[in-house]
Amino acid sequence: MVDLAVIMSVYKNDKLEFLRESVNSILDQYFFDFDFFIAIDGPVISEIEYYLDTLNDERVRILRIEKNGGLAGALNYLLGFVMKNPDYKFIARMDADDISMPSRLEKQRDFLNSNAEVAIVGCWYEEIDEYGKHKSFRRLPSKHEDLRKRYYTRSPFAHPSVMYRRELIENAGFYPTDTVLMEDNVLWGKALKAGLRFANIPEYLLRFRKDERFYYRRSGIKYGWNYIKLGSGLIDL
Repeated sequence: MVDLAVIMSVYKNDKLEFLRESVNSILDQYFFDFDFFIAIDGPVISEIEYYLDTLNDERVRILRIEKNGGLAGALNYLLGFVMKNPDYKFIARMDADDISMPSRLEKQRDFLNSNAEVAIVGCWYEEIDEYGKHKSFRRLPSKHEDLRKRYYTRSPFAHPSVMYRRELIENAGFYPTDTVLMEDNVLWGKALKAGLRFANIPEYLLRFRKDERFYYRRSGIKYGWNYIKLGSGLIDL
């Protein structure tokens, strides 16, 4: 019985080179007994269509969304399929330009199996640039109480690093679609409000690509104001 689903969204601005690295990093995991759901969110270049259509791996499921609706909408679309199957106990996130270390899924799944009180687990990560060169190492708190406090000012997780129990979606709901690049943090806030617990594995299990577009998307006044508003008002613990 397969109990793990990995979800990824691909859209028009994704690069084939990065996508190939990302997909391969999941398919080459030490733990291999999972299903890999990839949503094509609106039209993409023909090279990406061809690459995904010709992936020769029975674990891969390609789903198409006719019109691009953004990351939150695409993830919710995937979760709609995943949540229909009660065999999936765990759901792992992955982005189309990041790289998972080979032991990531194995270590996160083992952690959740050994720590029944934790609903969401992330990890430390290495930041890389658009050429795959090292930028920095990022160490996040590993304990729930430290992550709960961090939530008010910064994200407790690197979103593409997380694996969570299906109970997260059952108790906190799907990703919100009315925020500015804040869909993950709103979901973490709803999880805290529902009494769910967090953790990060203190190992570098993800290479997180941050190019110029990443910083541009997160540099505006609207984004900053949304973070302050969400951090101060979404939960009351």
